Amino acid sequence: MATSLLRSTLQREPAGSFCACRGGGLDGSAIRLALHSWPGLWSVLVRVAEVVCGTVYEVVFNPGPRGVMKLPRLHTLLAAAIRHQVISLAKVGDGVADATYEEVQAFEEVAWKVNRPEQWDSFRAHRPYSLKGYHSRAPDVGAPAPDGVVHSLSSGAEMRLLSTARAVAGSSSLVALSFDSLSCPVWRGFAGAELHRIARSFGVPVLHVYMAEAHPDDAFPSPMQGPVALASELRRHRDLEERKAAAGRAQAFLTHKVGRPVVLVADGMGDALEEAYEARPFRMFILDVSRPDACVVAHKTGLAPFNMGAKFAELRAFLCLWRSRARSGAGRSA
Repeated sequence: MATSLLRSTLQREPAGSFCACRGGGLDGSAIRLALHSWPGLWSVLVRVAEVVCGTVYEVVFNPGPRGVMKLPRLHTLLAAAIRHQVISLAKVGDGVADATYEEVQAFEEVAWKVNRPEQWDSFRAHRPYSLKGYHSRAPDVGAPAPDGVVHSLSSGAEMRLLSTARAVAGSSSLVALSFDSLSCPVWRGFAGAELHRIARSFGVPVLHVYMAEAHPDDAFPSPMQGPVALASELRRHRDLEERKAAAGRAQAFLTHKVGRPVVLVADGMGDALEEAYEARPFRMFILDVSRPDACVVAHKTGLAPFNMGAKFAELRAFLCLWRSRARSGAGRSA
C-alpha cells in the first residue's frame, strides 16, 4: 500500500520535485512561491548568484583531482546539462517512478541488441540483470541485508560489510550502501555524488563499496565520453591491487565532488556483494541498523541509470518520511 501511495503521489509531481527537503538545492515550487514577495525574490537571486559563483570557482580554480577526468573543467561546466540529458534519454515509461526490472530489460534489449548489435555479447556479460527473463534475487525492502567480505583500501585487510556499515552508521539508525563504479559515465557524471548528497542531507552516513567495473575499456567500453571521459583507461580488475587502485581514484573524485571525505571499501574479487545486491552499474541501498540482531533493507534504488530523477525523488521522499517519524517518536518519548 505504501508503494502504491508513493507511486500515485509521484505521478502528480514532476520527477525530482516531490519532497520539499532539498539539502540546499533549488526547487521549482519554492522559486514560484518566493516570487510572490520581494524578500523571497531577493533570496532566490542570492541563491542563484551563489550557484553561478560556485560553478565559476570550481571550473577555474578547483576542477578536481589530477588523473581522474580527461576534461575536468568542461565536465564541471556542463554538469547540469549532462544531468538533464541523461535523465531525458534514460527515461523508461513516463519517468515519474523508478523503473522496474521488466521495463529496464525491454528498454535495454532495444538499446543494445537492436541499436548496438556489435556490443550485444559484451552487454550480456556485464548486465545479466538487464536481460529479458531474469528475475531479481536482490533483497527486497524488509529483507535482511546480505553480508560478505570487503577490503580496506589502505591495507587490503578483510572486513565484514555489515559490521563496517554499523561502524559507519554510528548513532544513526540508517546507513546508506552505495555501490560504485568509476567507469560508469552516469555515476561519475552526476549520479554518484548526488545520491551521496541526498543521503547526507538527511543525516544518513554513507558507506561506499567499489565493485567490478561497469564499463571496462577492454571488454565493454561506454559509448558516452566527451565531457565525462576519463583521463586514462579503466580495465577489468585482474587482482585486488588493481581494484583498490581504481577505488582510490573513485574515492578522490567523490571526495572532491561532495566536499568531504568519504568512506570507501572494495568488494572481493569474486564480486559476491555486487552479485548479491545486483548492483552494476551503480546502486544505493538504505539499511536499517537499529536492531542489534539484524540489518534490514529499508529502501533501495532500482537498476541504473534509468529514471534517475525519480530515483532521487523517491529517496528524498523515503528519508523525509523517516526523519519525520524519528522526530515525532522523539517528541512522544520526551
